[in-house]
Amino acid sequence: MPDESRLPKSARALVTGATGFIGSHLVRRLLADGVEVHALTSAVSSVYGVRLVDLRDQITLHEGNLADRSAMDALVNTVGPTHVFHLGAYTHVGKSWQRVDECVQANIQGTLNLLQALDGSGYQRFVNMGTSEIYGDIESPFQEEKLVHPVSPYAASKYAAECFCRVFFQGRGWPIVMLRPFNAFGPWQTADRIIPEVIVRALRGEELKMTQGRQTREFNYVEDLVDGVVRAASAPGIEGELFNLGCGEDVSIRDITTLILDLLGNPIEAQFGALAERPTEIWTMRSDSTRASERLGWKPQHTLASGLEKTIAWYREELKNPGSLFIVK
Repeated sequence: MPDESRLPKSARALVTGATGFIGSHLVRRLLADGVEVHALTSAVSSVYGVRLVDLRDQITLHEGNLADRSAMDALVNTVGPTHVFHLGAYTHVGKSWQRVDECVQANIQGTLNLLQALDGSGYQRFVNMGTSEIYGDIESPFQEEKLVHPVSPYAASKYAAECFCRVFFQGRGWPIVMLRPFNAFGPWQTADRIIPEVIVRALRGEELKMTQGRQTREFNYVEDLVDGVVRAASAPGIEGELFNLGCGEDVSIRDITTLILDLLGNPIEAQFGALAERPTEIWTMRSDSTRASERLGWKPQHTLASGLEKTIAWYREELKNPGSLFIVK
């Protein structure tokens, strides 16, 4: 019987956003499963050569911009994918206020371009990577059927892209599955995210200015989320469905910072309250991933502490590389 936790080795996977944090881990997982991988990347990606450099002989790389419809047509014609993992996006929440046009072009138009390019191609499953930010400031835990309230241009653009996916499934019957992953962490994450920033600054003995840290977030080890993404591409009979991917346990930014510093032996002290809160801060984010558990057979395998230990070990080694793009400058 087929293994519903992985794609068949006959699959031909196309991964957009393949040089991204989650995308690069997904590429590694697919290769480990014996799948043929085609990776779409933008030529402007600053970490392209780092995250995938050791895989260049194992994957087929394609450079292209999601906002270019003709490029997406050519990509699909060249690859002929059976499964598409759409992770390519503009992803920075805070900077999205100054880059609204970029959000619209990458996240909405880019998704539409890729979907339309796939029309008639005979692909078997399109997995759309949304975001927990779509829920916005509604009451948690966040459940898939709840009315959402995006509070940033990034979140609004990702929700719009998800809505178009739903429209194409309902109106045209295209095989599409939608995901809303919650915060990820692990090796290869850039230092503008909270966990690597705290780790690296602590390891280097640098100043760590923060808000009061009262807001709560989930933190999921990246390999666990990738397993959920693969299951969303392989589980039968789930076309048109939406799934949260999250551990269901939130922690305050203050508490996770304290935990990281404790694991490192408290080499520095966090300056809580040194930074102002974001004016549109979401104070609580916690998932209800019951549907993913029941329909995908998915659940996280790492605790927060075990994931942090692996992540700390990776950044400790990365600090030995003076030219690293993953270290706070």
